[in-house]
This record gives sequence, structure tokens and C-alpha cells, in this order.
Amino acid sequence: MLPSTITINIIALITFLLLTIAYGQERKINSTINPGCNECSLNSTLVYIKATGQSDIIHQIWDFTRGIPTMILAVAGLNSSVNISWDGVRPNDFVLSEKPQYSFATAIDKLYEYNDLEDSGHIDGKCSHHEQSLRRVSWYLNESVLTDKETMVRMHGSLHGVKGKDIIDVKLDLLPYTDYAVQLPHLIHTANSTLVDLSLVNLTTSRDFNSSRFALHFVLVSTDSRDDTMHNVMRKSLDDEHTPGIFEIIEIKTPASFVGDDGGFLQFRPVCYTQRNRGVASSSITHVSDFNRTSIPQRSTLEAFYRRFDASKLLVQDMLVSFGEPSDGFYKQHNYTDWSYTFGYGAPPVESFSLFVIMIISVGLAVPVLLAMSGVVLVVVRKYRQRNAPTRLTEED
Repeated sequence: MLPSTITINIIALITFLLLTIAYGQERKINSTINPGCNECSLNSTLVYIKATGQSDIIHQIWDFTRGIPTMILAVAGLNSSVNISWDGVRPNDFVLSEKPQYSFATAIDKLYEYNDLEDSGHIDGKCSHHEQSLRRVSWYLNESVLTDKETMVRMHGSLHGVKGKDIIDVKLDLLPYTDYAVQLPHLIHTANSTLVDLSLVNLTTSRDFNSSRFALHFVLVSTDSRDDTMHNVMRKSLDDEHTPGIFEIIEIKTPASFVGDDGGFLQFRPVCYTQRNRGVASSSITHVSDFNRTSIPQRSTLEAFYRRFDASKLLVQDMLVSFGEPSDGFYKQHNYTDWSYTFGYGAPPVESFSLFVIMIISVGLAVPVLLAMSGVVLVVVRKYRQRNAPTRLTEED
């Protein structure tokens, strides 16, 4: 009975510790929409987040005011602040009270439609393609949560203003602790990272393309040497518990993140989905191109933010993220693509076994031990009884 009680107490202790780690607040977050803007409406959205930790503050900016979805983070001291100046409904200057220790940013400035005649799934130099600038996207704030427990916005973007067509939906979500995303592929997001869910809905395909697929053009900026390069790291996860059948994780790391834990990163599984209800049956493949050197888009929020930085210490590269796999019927088969990634600072989170799996393993290990101990006790008791059995007296005695 005693070993069983000990086992139950150990499992309870593990459960308590894991829940404490999973849900313990790691940063204090404070967020506002369009701070200092007197003319902004739901059609002009910039979210500023101040995430305060024990030794630093991560200032995050999510911007949709110029059509181009832009995410910027800057890490600075505990007394740092950011002041945003506006030109009408667009930010035109960002002033940090102190020089940031590090900064990383991404912008999705273009949508590529490519004709995948070879049905490979990914875009390459052989594919004919059309580019659409996302400056023309009209964004509307559908939903927002601004509390000390979560910062979330759900943005609805329309490419051409036609209801129900050419839609780009984006959800950004920041929590002050570490947790798994609710939806597949259940990415980990931490107090240092933001979860991004992006949907391409009912996009119009070109008449001269019979095999249309779509790709997103990313501009990546970091305060690393401009002569350095970003790194595409593919690693294997422990198991596929959270994403059935997908064992790989892709991490786009800045040079500082590649050599240490104080840089920026994007993290995602190489999977996308072709239906709103994400599942294994509706999954497809996400591809990443090589990096190319480029420049910060002109008249962009990136340009407004980084104009005060030393250009020689800014690394600016781009990449394409494309979606699809052979024989999937191309984009027109479902007219829908869902994809998720995280944008963050520091060491990218590493998967661990879930609480449920740990409890199953604990019970699985405990049961054989208990059975073995019970067998040993039973043998010892039997031998003891045999040695000390009372002697029967006979009539002669």
C-alpha cells in the first residue's frame, strides 16, 4: 500500500510543477492600440505592446496602417519607453528612450501567384509568377483583447474590396506565459513570442495560369551585421503528439539567435491546411526559399522605425514561403490556405512531453515496479510463514 501512495504523490507533485511552469506569468504585458493617434479608426490599426521581464523589456509593434503586415520587436532596459509620432493615420517616427540591445522585424509586403506547371508544390526560378503588393490591402480590426493576461487582434484584409473574395485574415496573439496553441499544429508560444495565424481565402487566380499556387514574400530585418546572413534550421521534434505525422520544425534564425539565445526567430512546422477545420486530412506542405539580400521597403513602417539605426548594422534579407504538394489539385481545389508561425526573441521554445504523456509514462513505469515489489513481498512472507510454522504434536510425544 505504501509504494502506491508514494507513486500517487509523486505524480501529483509532477502535475503541480508542470502546471506552475506552463501557466506561471513570465512577463507583465501592457498593450494599446494606436497610442497617440487622434485620427485613427478601425481601418487603421497599430498595436503597441510593452512586455516587462525581470531584466529587460520587449517592445513589440504590430502594424497594418500601410497595408503591409509588419511586426517589430526591440529589446531594451527596464526604464525604456517608445514614443510614436503620427502623420494622420500612419506612424511616421518611433523614438526609443534608449538604444535597444537588439531588434528584429518582419514584413509581408507581397503576395506571389505562381504557375506550378511541374506540380512540385514550391516556387522556384522556373515558375512564371505575378506579384501583388499588399500596400493595397484594406485592413479592418474585427476583434481585439487587451488585458494583462493576453493581447490579441484579429484582422480582416481585403485585396480588392470585393466582399467574400481575395481575403487575407490574420490573427496575432501574445500571452505572458508559455503555452501550446489551441489549433493545429499546436505551436508553442511564450512571453517572448507572438503566435500568428494567417489565412488566404478565395483568392482570384489568373486566367493565364492553370496551376496557380500562392506564396508570401517576407522581408526580414535584424540588428546584426549586414554582411551576415539569416539561417534556416530544420530540426526533429521529440514526437508527433501535438502534430500527428509531422516530426520536423523549421526555425528561421537571425545570426544572434543562431550562435546564442539573444536574437530573433520565426518558428513553424512545415505544414499548412486547406480547410478551416484543421486536421490531418486537410494538411499540406509549407516550403521556404533561400534568402536573398534586399532593402527595406520605401515608405513603410519598417523604414520609419529603422531610420535612426546604423545601416551598416542592419541585416536585411527576404524569403518566400509557399504552400502545396504534388497532386493536391493546386490552390483552386479548396480556395483556402491556413498557416501558423511564431515571431519571437531569444531561444526558440523546444517541445517536451505533455502532462498527459508524462502521467501515462509515470503510471506505466510505476505499475511494473509495484507488481515486482508485491511479488517480492509475497515470496518473503511465504518463506517467513514456512520457517515459523507451529510443530504438530503426536500421541507419542
